[in-house]
Amino acid sequence: MSVDQSAGEQAGGLRERKKKVRREALHEAALRLVEQHGFDGTTVEQICEEVGVSPRTFFNYFPSKTAAALNLPEQIISPEAAARFRAASGELMPAICELLADSMSSGVERKRLKKLIADQPQLVAAFTQWMGALKAEFHVLVEERSGSPEVADAAILLALSSLRTLMHRPADDTRPDAVRLLETMDRLIAVRHVPMVPIDADQVVKPTDRPD
Repeated sequence: MSVDQSAGEQAGGLRERKKKVRREALHEAALRLVEQHGFDGTTVEQICEEVGVSPRTFFNYFPSKTAAALNLPEQIISPEAAARFRAASGELMPAICELLADSMSSGVERKRLKKLIADQPQLVAAFTQWMGALKAEFHVLVEERSGSPEVADAAILLALSSLRTLMHRPADDTRPDAVRLLETMDRLIAVRHVPMVPIDADQVVKPTDRPD
């Protein structure tokens, strides 16, 4: 590798890090302002003023204040995550958990976003639309690796059900999201084989006699 190539790669890496920092700053400002003033009481201009950028720069990172507040990525599944999934070997569901975890926010942020969506109904439609797009992108990748649209449907349904369950659990678990997601998935699957517990005859509720 030449000196020029090395310098170019370092410069490119620095630019990407700066972009990531600025994107996170815009998201944090949007989230904080919407928490404080409500969705309708927050403007793109206020978000920009908090970070010290122009609206033009803002729209280079997010298409709307909704996307900024929820930190909705322009690419739901990054090319790097998709490449890792395509190259993965072994069982399907652990690989899906890794892929899904790549698109998840941190535990603390999930708690804030969950409360934000509950407090600001205007955000529900955008989040639902994003989840639909996430499911569609996942389906393409999972069908490639499973070789069956039916298997892909079932796998994605299980993965998203596990994600919804995980979202309602405490955010103080510091293990990787993929590990927690797979554990949640295993717990849901295990319910399929749980036997019914016998009930004492005295506790059985008898149906009332029907009137003639």
